[in-house]
Amino acid sequence: MIISIITVCYNAVSGIEKTIQSVLCQSYPEIEYIIIDGGSTDGTVDVIRKYADRIAYFVSESDNGIYDAMNKSIRVTTGKWISFLNAGDTYYSNQSIEAVFSHEIPSDIDVVYGYQVHCYSYGKFVRKQLPLTFFSKGMPFGHESSFVRAEVMKHDGFDTRYRIAADYNFFYQLYASGGLFMPVDVIVAEFESSGGVSTSEKTVLQTHRESSMINGTYATWQYKKQTISIYVRMMLKKTLSLFSKDFVSRQQLKKREHNEEYIPLNVFLSNHHG
Repeated sequence: MIISIITVCYNAVSGIEKTIQSVLCQSYPEIEYIIIDGGSTDGTVDVIRKYADRIAYFVSESDNGIYDAMNKSIRVTTGKWISFLNAGDTYYSNQSIEAVFSHEIPSDIDVVYGYQVHCYSYGKFVRKQLPLTFFSKGMPFGHESSFVRAEVMKHDGFDTRYRIAADYNFFYQLYASGGLFMPVDVIVAEFESSGGVSTSEKTVLQTHRESSMINGTYATWQYKKQTISIYVRMMLKKTLSLFSKDFVSRQQLKKREHNEEYIPLNVFLSNHHG
């Protein structure tokens, strides 16, 4: 059974090689690796070409954004399942994909998903698999920890009207229409989280705006209240970082350790391996 893994990138020379190696080192034998580059000029293409003989499909050309590139990649896949791994991110282990598909997956399942490790400057944390009802607020699992049945992905694709949250829109609409999701007890990927003081206020607020438009809370008092809260927190973090970035990191770590949605990686592994 072929699994199609897709990496979409643009000017990602600093992280693309570790992502490629992470895919090519997977123990699962039938991987179709596809890379869609947006016309990089920083050396990314040179790195990719080093592995040309092991990449099923590669193109470097301009596109209309990340989700346009993802839709382009979906059209050329031949696998039964499709998953995305962004440049700079990696699979948790060389057995990640094999571990997922060692499970018996019923024929009516549309999405299989595992755990995702979020890597911050102050530590690594595993995000819990939240109840699917969490779709009313956001993603209950990480995009890179999921595998979507190819016919579902090819039929729907990503709505490019959303510049940041089209992946959330895809899963939200699939869930709302009765799609079936199956969790597995496997750490799939490591994700470089933008949890530092350099997080773009514009990006965070736009993500919140698009997500609220998708789940129907946009223009409500709840949305306005959350927007103000997000903005205040970001401005406070930015102000504090001017005096001490270490202090901000310690506060972020303390907050993360007391957030029941996240589990320190060492604690997660201890609980799962005795």
